[in-house]
Amino acid sequence: MRCLGPVFACLFFSMFASGVCAHDGDSDWSHQVALPASEHAIELFNGHDLTGWKGLEEYFSVVNHSIRAANDKPVSHSTYLFSDQEFREFRLLFEVKQNRSEGYSIMHSSVAALGERFTDAGSEFAFKGPLLMFCHDWGIWGAYTRGRIFPPEQKGPMKEVPWEKDGDWNQIEILVVGNRIRMVAGGTVVIDHTETKDQLKKCPIALQLHSNKDPQEFHFRGLIAVENPTDKLLTEK
Repeated sequence: MRCLGPVFACLFFSMFASGVCAHDGDSDWSHQVALPASEHAIELFNGHDLTGWKGLEEYFSVVNHSIRAANDKPVSHSTYLFSDQEFREFRLLFEVKQNRSEGYSIMHSSVAALGERFTDAGSEFAFKGPLLMFCHDWGIWGAYTRGRIFPPEQKGPMKEVPWEKDGDWNQIEILVVGNRIRMVAGGTVVIDHTETKDQLKKCPIALQLHSNKDPQEFHFRGLIAVENPTDKLLTEK
């Protein structure tokens, strides 16, 4: 009988811990995507706090197991939440939801990558390089470089698109292999661009809160990364 107590205690603890994990993160879409056997998941976000990230606390926080990026006062310069870990070739799986309630701006957000963090006069956490945009604009923007990169013929925001879920969770996969950058949203390939002009750099992955005079709010969850992934999209339908 002395052996049964610890066994049942361990079993109970294991079941309890498993339940907590499922509630906190494993039930979201990013954790359900099956990775190839050669790939190893890196959880950039632990679901509880901003350990592993750097940014301004007035704009970035954790709410209901998601990263909240928001402002209620004007943001003079775009600001970013940077991962501690740097990436050059990577896969990133995450979900993003934009607050589309009355009184909130519909300005886009983005994942910033393959460039460099710097400090400018208006922001301690600034970024120069590719912005992989989503929510009310989709494509690639070269911040402090070339402006609109993809689609090259696009004039103004790409906002009337069939794949965007306004005010709901958008499921996104980003894949960078070599100089080829791809993004899938809701199963649709929305970016497929091979960079030939600018050097793509190893740098942190960052979440953007755009400069804005109006309130805006985004939530991010999942944020599963893979270094040196296979050259295959996993979520394209």
